[in-house]
Amino acid sequence: MVLTNLMKATLYQYNRKDEDNPYDDMNVREKKVRVCPYNVDLRQNFGIYSHPEATGYYIVKGCLDIRIGDQLEFGGQRFTILEVKDNWIWNKIANITVLVK
Repeated sequence: MVLTNLMKATLYQYNRKDEDNPYDDMNVREKKVRVCPYNVDLRQNFGIYSHPEATGYYIVKGCLDIRIGDQLEFGGQRFTILEVKDNWIWNKIANITVLVK
């Protein structure tokens, strides 16, 4: 569960339309999403949320189709998604934590 006010961002999903050509860089779908941003200094540097190249992380809704390699644009900056982690509460996905670079 996200207990903060979510902010608007843009998610760029790559290679979702045509599965025959996975290396097509023009195959991009743009989607408006709502995120909860966190600075990398606010997280603990151990466990599943640590990554040596991460500059920050975001929490998004659990029903969002998001993969490693997609890009997230927030606050005039574009970030590449390094890791996607599911957060479970009572046997269902409550939200997704996304580590970005």
